Amino acid sequence: MEPLNPTMEGMKRRHFPGTASRARAGRPLRGLGLAFALAALAAAGAAAAPAAPAAARLPALGGDTPLDRFPESDDLRTSLWKGFFAAPRDAALAAAPRTVGNEYGSWRFSPLRSGDAFYLVLAPERGGAYPLYGQGSWIVKRAADNGRFLQAKVFLRSDPGVFLRLYPAGERSRLDLVVYGGVVNREVPLPVPFERLLVSSMADIAAWSKDSVDWSLLSPRPGLYAGIRRLAEGIRARLPGLRYAEDGALDAAGRAVLIASGAPQGVEAGLNCSGFAKWVADGLMGPVEGRWLDPRALAARDASRGRSSFTSHLEASLDPFFGLDWTRNLGKALAEARLPGRGQALDENDATLEPFSLFSVSNDPVNGGPPYDAYPSYEKGVGFETRGLKPLLYVLAIKNPGSAYFASISGVDATGLRRHYHVAVLLPYFAATGEFKVDVFESAAETSLEALTRRAPKDFAHLVRFETDSTFAPPAFPGP
Repeated sequence: MEPLNPTMEGMKRRHFPGTASRARAGRPLRGLGLAFALAALAAAGAAAAPAAPAAARLPALGGDTPLDRFPESDDLRTSLWKGFFAAPRDAALAAAPRTVGNEYGSWRFSPLRSGDAFYLVLAPERGGAYPLYGQGSWIVKRAADNGRFLQAKVFLRSDPGVFLRLYPAGERSRLDLVVYGGVVNREVPLPVPFERLLVSSMADIAAWSKDSVDWSLLSPRPGLYAGIRRLAEGIRARLPGLRYAEDGALDAAGRAVLIASGAPQGVEAGLNCSGFAKWVADGLMGPVEGRWLDPRALAARDASRGRSSFTSHLEASLDPFFGLDWTRNLGKALAEARLPGRGQALDENDATLEPFSLFSVSNDPVNGGPPYDAYPSYEKGVGFETRGLKPLLYVLAIKNPGSAYFASISGVDATGLRRHYHVAVLLPYFAATGEFKVDVFESAAETSLEALTRRAPKDFAHLVRFETDSTFAPPAFPGP
């Protein structure tokens, strides 16, 4: 198989072969797509209400504040209530966009229209523009036919994927917290009518819901992620010296070998997806223990896994658990190097947190909402559906700052057999300027989380945690 090409588009879903060796169970997909569209979006300045913009993949912006210093606009929404937010439909839509200010800076209010609804926007200034999804933006949705209030969105980070959805519920209100499609909280009751909620502060909303919502998720501390950012930079800087090779890895002495047999590689030596993950682990293990890992030990099967005569035959011939065993053995080795003398269970570093059970497929910063899709529960030895990786990794990054993950990707083939067929390295962190990022490395190349999830959205990723606070000094790749 050729090495991954991170710039190729049109990735086709991988089809499992009828048979595979233990080494080949970790084969990567060909042609990973990396480029994606980025678009800036600001409130329009025309006198008539413009149409709501089409959904696009929008970039997160830096410079956000913790929740206790959230840019509040309740005073502005109160002053604009009668003439804008609660104005009759035609008057609201005819309102000329203009800027207003308070102690948090300059804001722009403007109407947007769309089919069966219209939207009233109050957006803060960021870098001379007024992006719809800037931290603190409010977008109030009203019905086009009679002007009734339908819902509101409040952007908690300057990121189109992180927001509150507020909506009326009789004489009270409710909220949903959505993070990159993951519905972290659903229908949290709020003790005020919706019209009161629309002129309330974020501090009040947080106080009313503090027993139901983990608001710490919205106040990352970028300084805690310096180690994982250094690791990403260290991997990235060394990629030009690596190459891809089927079944390739370095052994404990730094020699290029074939995983299946231990035999030396040929002239075009390189790393496959499993060998590359081992190379990353070696870079963290070497400075701590002065040694590198043995591929034979990493390929060892989990002896505790239940087997029947049927599954034993499959495991011997198809090796469907290769990626799972490999990544768990990597995590166990790194954890034991950090805590010598303390034995680690093989599954002790598995990521099992389930922060959401519903998923929103909408990426529209203005509209979008229920109904939500059901998101599958975590399954032991299988993990999480890949389409939910970004919200999951966001929550894990907040809960375990500095941790990274070996991912074993699995899918069900035409015979109904689940096989762990690919390994990747996932580094979730917050940039120094506050944006959430996930750097993805696989098979000696940097790709993207979007590429990984796009090519297999309904396959599953099993995650094994490892820490990133040690020096990264991987073995030099041997020359030809």
